[in-house]
Amino acid sequence: MKRTLRIFASLTLAEPFQAIIQGYTNAHPNVEVKPTYGFCGALMEQMAAGAPADVFAPSSEPILAKAVGQGFVQTATAVNYARNRLVLVSLMKDYPVAPKLEDLMEERYARIAIGDPESVPPGRYARMALEKAGLWQDLAARLQKYPDGLQPLKAVLEGRADAAFIFASTANSVSGKVYVVDIPVGVSMHYPVAVTTKGAEPELTRAFVAYLQTDSAQKSWNWRASLPS
Repeated sequence: MKRTLRIFASLTLAEPFQAIIQGYTNAHPNVEVKPTYGFCGALMEQMAAGAPADVFAPSSEPILAKAVGQGFVQTATAVNYARNRLVLVSLMKDYPVAPKLEDLMEERYARIAIGDPESVPPGRYARMALEKAGLWQDLAARLQKYPDGLQPLKAVLEGRADAAFIFASTANSVSGKVYVVDIPVGVSMHYPVAVTTKGAEPELTRAFVAYLQTDSAQKSWNWRASLPS
């Protein structure tokens, strides 16, 4: 009889986790992994309501800290297993060259999409980068704020925005369609994971957290964002 491992993970992790879960189940054929992907705030609301989860994998350390504060995860089990990068994207067909951060002051970048800095990690990092460059106030009227980290890219692809700040992992899905420019922020953008406090399979959970840190799992981070060995 198979045992079940339930994972609550950020929606931005859906793509790499497909391969990671496959590798984990290949190594543990007696385990069925059931992932639930969504916005981290909604996932924590589900845990608060009693939804079963063994692993919590949010999109940033501040979100995991909130989960710790609310008693959802075991602090001692938390580890960072991958990291991301902030990038600026724009459609290749619209402009002949990739934009620099200071280029956003040009009139052609009248609509700039970001995740809400108050709740969306890439949006928070975008604000940090713009503040560091002295552009946050100047560009405030041009910013289109979205409730998640995926919609800014969609806005660019659909012509509703001229540029967007997103994670490199998100841009990976549209390689060849957009310019991708690394934006230095000065802070590490780690992906953390932790064992929940009410999980039914602590042994399987610890094994999954350990697997995330193996070479086999790290190969799934094909935007070159994994932690260095």
